[in-house]
Amino acid sequence: ARGRSGDHRRVTLMIRNIPIAYTQEMLMQEWPNDGCYDFFYLPMSCKGLTNLGYAFVNFVSESHAESFKAMWHCKKLAQIDSRKFLNVSYAFVQGLQANIAALKQKKSRSLRSRKCQPLIIMQGRVVRLEDIT
Repeated sequence: ARGRSGDHRRVTLMIRNIPIAYTQEMLMQEWPNDGCYDFFYLPMSCKGLTNLGYAFVNFVSESHAESFKAMWHCKKLAQIDSRKFLNVSYAFVQGLQANIAALKQKKSRSLRSRKCQPLIIMQGRVVRLEDIT
């Protein structure tokens, strides 16, 4: 499937049914980044107190994305109990640059808050969204 970026690789996943009390830090404990993803975004409510129940993760390869999907689809997270199982699917927007462009286009007020920022990793270091040109 071809994403909005025109990238033919399927490397970005959307994870739904995340309990709203989860933070980005909590999810990163459950999904440690050992170099397998370069973009992680958990949208937060306007007040930044809860997440919106879904996240986007861009993986560095299709095989990493497929492995994550196989491991987490229809599973539950450990730190907060929930009746719902995770629903992991391929996102409409595919690729690191396309995800960054889509977020920059939004210009959401909540993105100004540090805890609402996506995790972006370029050349092995964390980069803030506003520092990317």
